[in-house]
Amino acid sequence: MPPIALTDSQLQEVLQAARLVPFDLRQAFLERLAVELRGKVLGDGVVHRVAYEVARAITWHTERAFVELSASRQHRTAPQHH
Repeated sequence: MPPIALTDSQLQEVLQAARLVPFDLRQAFLERLAVELRGKVLGDGVVHRVAYEVARAITWHTERAFVELSASRQHRTAPQHH
């Protein structure tokens, strides 16, 4: 995929949004952001909106997976009442 040309202010928006994403998921964030931005007219507002939407989506999915995993572990270790 060819690089996307961003202005300095747009790049700053992307970097700020990336701070919301766990470090090990930042590559996925950047890849998804590139897909979402492809073909759009890249104004500052569009880059800001899409970057934060992607960051929130990745963060939400990560938090949800953690909650589901925690609930699953608690269910397995809870004493069985018969």
